[in-house]
Amino acid sequence: MAALDPNGRTSRTSRGRTAARRLTALILAVGVSAALPPVSGSAAGLPQEPKDLKKEYAKLKARSEKLSKEYRGELVSLEEAKKAAERAGADAAKADREYDAARIGVARMASTTYMTGRLDMVPIISSAEPVAAVRDAAVIEHLSQNNGRRIKNLRVLTDRAARSHETANKKLAEVKKEIEDLEGQRARVKKLLAKYKPEVTKAPAPAGGGRPDGATGAKSPIVGNSMTARMRTVLLEVDGKFGPFPTIGCARPGDPQDHGSGRACDFMESTGGRMPSASAQAHGDRVAQYVIDNASRLGIKYVIWKQRIYDMRGSGGWRQMEDRGSVTQNHFDHVHVSVL
Repeated sequence: MAALDPNGRTSRTSRGRTAARRLTALILAVGVSAALPPVSGSAAGLPQEPKDLKKEYAKLKARSEKLSKEYRGELVSLEEAKKAAERAGADAAKADREYDAARIGVARMASTTYMTGRLDMVPIISSAEPVAAVRDAAVIEHLSQNNGRRIKNLRVLTDRAARSHETANKKLAEVKKEIEDLEGQRARVKKLLAKYKPEVTKAPAPAGGGRPDGATGAKSPIVGNSMTARMRTVLLEVDGKFGPFPTIGCARPGDPQDHGSGRACDFMESTGGRMPSASAQAHGDRVAQYVIDNASRLGIKYVIWKQRIYDMRGSGGWRQMEDRGSVTQNHFDHVHVSVL
């Protein structure tokens, strides 16, 4: 019970100590929170704020959509880069939320620790600058000793958020580089697209033959034997030179990309999702290189093989693709060929 003076009033000393305790608790919470760097922005050594990431991505997305229309769609490497940037941005935002929640929790913990008497207020209230005092290593050490798990978790979240932001910025840089490369090829791509006008399939091929849009006389079995005339020319030339393949997969009803429009075929080097043998992989290398070497004559749009893409609309060369999770999805068991 608070001490009373002769006139029945609570002593000034007691009231002063209560006020000091409350004030110190508030200072402690604010001070510890301030001592812990925010995860976003320069205070944590990060290149960009989350809002900057979103703003930059929106600009790049608009540029990429324009390119897709100009370059006859399916800019695979660009689309993959965009998806990777989206995932990285979402991870960074989630890491920020988790860090901020933990940071607030630690600040509250600091205040509660003091208010319940488990933290000596002497070094705080005796300091000329209380906020500086709560940043003292002794205070942090006390919190670490008594609440080690939460402090450790906060440090883990800080590191994770920093890595997430670094990844997000890296992925955005890749998108920007891809767009700039494609934009730099406008004049050449315009001529290429003028040379190879769009083609469409007339009708699905009957089960027993290649008419009206399928291929006949192939060495290899064909799944989805319906394709554009340009794709049929490529299939027969590649199959005639390198076949027979275990199978060639072409039309895929419902596919929103080139398999659905009859502009792509997969030249399989193995089946059942198994990694091809060394000799089969070497065979696939030769197939991919042949198509690339004859791309201008055949009207090739791009080739995918071994988790890499060679897009004829870019500046040239193989580009690594994101990991899609399996041998087949990463194109290790087949050479994918798309035509314009």
